[in-house]
Amino acid sequence: MSLLADIRWGSATAAYQIEGAVDCDGRTPSIWDTFAASPGHITRGDTGATAARAYANPAPVLDAIEWLGLDTYRFSVAWCRLVTGPDGATNPAGVAYYRRILQRLRERGVNPVVTLYHWDLPQWLQDRGGWANLDTARAFVEFVAIAARELGDLVQDWITINEPFCAAFHGHLSGLHAPGVRDESVALRAALVQLHAHGEAVRTLRAAAISARVGLAMNLSDLEPATDSSADIAAFEAADLVENRLFLHTVLTGELPSDAGGYFGDGVLAAALDGIDVARIAEPLDFIGINYYEHNRIRAAKPGNDPIVRGVEKLFVPEPRSANGVAVHPAGFTRVLKRVADLQPDLPIWVTENGIGLWDYLDPEGRCRDIERIAFIDQHLEALADARAQGVRVEAYYFWALTDTFEWSYGYQLRYGLFYVDFPTGHFLPKASADHYRSRIASERAGTDASPDPHQETA
Repeated sequence: MSLLADIRWGSATAAYQIEGAVDCDGRTPSIWDTFAASPGHITRGDTGATAARAYANPAPVLDAIEWLGLDTYRFSVAWCRLVTGPDGATNPAGVAYYRRILQRLRERGVNPVVTLYHWDLPQWLQDRGGWANLDTARAFVEFVAIAARELGDLVQDWITINEPFCAAFHGHLSGLHAPGVRDESVALRAALVQLHAHGEAVRTLRAAAISARVGLAMNLSDLEPATDSSADIAAFEAADLVENRLFLHTVLTGELPSDAGGYFGDGVLAAALDGIDVARIAEPLDFIGINYYEHNRIRAAKPGNDPIVRGVEKLFVPEPRSANGVAVHPAGFTRVLKRVADLQPDLPIWVTENGIGLWDYLDPEGRCRDIERIAFIDQHLEALADARAQGVRVEAYYFWALTDTFEWSYGYQLRYGLFYVDFPTGHFLPKASADHYRSRIASERAGTDASPDPHQETA
């Protein structure tokens, strides 16, 4: 009997990455519109203005979901498409679009999971300080209430915020993501304001629909010290604080990690906490979403090569790696899931993202034979089965991504999708990995083990 027979199978996307139509039907600018329009931020100067054309034509996305035989689909609603601006008025066209998507998913027997914030903060809020301003959390709660009112009859499962680490530290320290700020104290404030907003949003959703299931999606890295030297262990602890514990520990316990003041400075931490009650962040969850991509070996270094954590060097990891250099390390996936389960064994875990970026292309026969992604799927599903064998309560798995997307700072160069998207035309084509994922889902449901050779030819 397969250890994964009762998993809910899904895939995922995000609004800014697939919708396009950034200036249509009342949508207002987001920070990613502004960031992408500034030269030097995105590979080749790409923007999300077109993406996979899912706003103008959602049918290929829905057809892809049905073809794969998914149980569930995770996507985000764009704040700046649902709400018109500072007056808080709803945008009827935006509401109608998302209701159509939700209805069509339900008609196909697919359970929608709606992410409320996947990085596309309205620009008017950034103009007022963005996530460094506690007023943004209040505005988010108002947006959440609107989404629950307008869409809640079609949605049971909600994710408040996606990857607050990335939005805070890549958006406000490394500068790789919107809004492109480079200030550690601002990044810390943005992290804590997001966590505050998450806690308040959970309460808002539960007040609107007591039967709703609510969680958040955080990306956790599998880290290890390069040696057992005190310096490398200290560097590992610092990296683990910033990338993992600041979010995981705080959300699950309602307390900041004890070493946060020592790393950031007590004064900086106190300023970042202004107006925030940390205990209220830890509102009980119905599930926790885990996005897993990274494994890193950590060494102490001055000044270090990591743009986020001071004094840390992330060592080069041998192949296999993704196209953009991320180590493919399935054992780390098992460890991350076990870590979460050890903190709260009874809390259901949903793998809300797991995938690999490749330089995909069509061969002379017009097919995308992404054998590396096929191997990635099989290896990570084996790691998932290992976690379940150890008693980890994983209920759902969402492969990232359903389709090729606008991939943030990589633009359209890096591809994560199961479906190849010809961006000039919007045409979708299943990759070899899509056919494999489809077959793997069917075999797991049937309770059989089907992990064919990843180099096998796929139609």
